Amino acid sequence: MYFARFRVRGKLIRKSLKTDRISIAKLRLADLEKSEREAAEVREVASKGRMTFGDALAIFKAQTEASHLLKPSAKHYRMEVITAILKSWPGIGACDVRKITEGECKTWAAKFSGKYSATRYNAAIGVLRAIFNAAIEVWALFRNPAAIIKRARVSSKHLVLPDGNQFERFVKDIETFKGGEFRACADLVRFLAFGGFRLSEAANVTWSDCDFEKSEVVVRGDLETGTKNRSIRRVPMIPEMAALLGRLKAERPDAKPDDRDACPRMPRRDEPGGKGRRHGEDNPSRFAALVCDPLH
Repeated sequence: MYFARFRVRGKLIRKSLKTDRISIAKLRLADLEKSEREAAEVREVASKGRMTFGDALAIFKAQTEASHLLKPSAKHYRMEVITAILKSWPGIGACDVRKITEGECKTWAAKFSGKYSATRYNAAIGVLRAIFNAAIEVWALFRNPAAIIKRARVSSKHLVLPDGNQFERFVKDIETFKGGEFRACADLVRFLAFGGFRLSEAANVTWSDCDFEKSEVVVRGDLETGTKNRSIRRVPMIPEMAALLGRLKAERPDAKPDDRDACPRMPRRDEPGGKGRRHGEDNPSRFAALVCDPLH
């Protein structure tokens, strides 16, 4: 495991880079050093006097980018939430954090809650509080004005799932669409349904993860970031999944244990049935999204 060790304005920074690959470590080191220096500059400005919301936001962004506890998708989601906050609160970036009141935060929350889902609303509250906390950490603010905002209750979604016969008709329609050109797409739908995998998890299942003797599929997730909860889990291989994997393996006699093609993929442009595909449509996430989206 590689670690970063450098000084920023006299302060020693030592953090784990969370990787044992030198190429990845070098990239993360550069990003970490940049974010730490930017954060140090903002803290220095804040210590000398007035701090704007934009200054506090810069610190929060630097902390987010430097964190190795957050997955790339989580960082991206935070940036989306920040964009939504700035869009819904015009001019807040130039406001002095000490002059932003609890009343203004409640007014913003009332407007924001009417335009976004409860989940996105709660995420925005969390990010807003964290930005003000960044100002508190550098003594530019005494109390968090967003702490008074209450979170929204998230209602559970009522899922209407197809029964076995409906599901088979559904994948059969996909399989026979345009003369069978989308057979791989139908297999992906089966693979996701039989295993209950997330798209990113499915794309990283290897043949060595498919244990036919124990009737289970080991889910490890992305090579660098793992699963959503950073844990390895074992999914029972139901008979339908065993039959699907057995057929796919028979169709690929040269497949190696570490090959990540247990998850079905759309044919590429240079493969049979791949004529006319746009760049990137061989990615399982891409074509599964197309299949599951009723607009397509």
